[in-house]
Amino acid sequence: MMTLTIGITLLMATGAQPAPFARQSPAILFVCEHGAAKSLVATAYFNKLARERGMPERATFRGVLPQDALSASAVEGLRLDGVAIPAGKPTAIGQADVDGATHVFAIGCELPQFAASSGKVATWSDVPDDKGYPAMRDAIVAHVRRVLDQIQFRKE
Repeated sequence: MMTLTIGITLLMATGAQPAPFARQSPAILFVCEHGAAKSLVATAYFNKLARERGMPERATFRGVLPQDALSASAVEGLRLDGVAIPAGKPTAIGQADVDGATHVFAIGCELPQFAASSGKVATWSDVPDDKGYPAMRDAIVAHVRRVLDQIQFRKE
């Protein structure tokens, strides 16, 4: 209590205003089985659309059982769409990823127990695997737009 009183007294004496309490910005984590296609596309579109809306939030991608490289068809699809390909390579989801995230989206995969039990998870089980890039992208973009709408709505 004495430290708080001294801090307020110093602020008053210097004319400085106390900083407002910081609200944690959403930290979005997209996860798919191999961390190479669905989560990559979700991250790419989330970051693009958030930037276009003037939102500071950004996303990253992970995999449950990551493959060695990004999906060639997902990378080509993003290039043809004119969307920046997120930096990085498929990486396994870890405890630190979940701890640092405010939202975890599992796209057509089962998460490890430490992630599944975090209370931060939503599952997108309707993203098609077998209908090609456009169908996968369209389903993901629809979800991403809803997430961005929810984040914007909470801020207003």
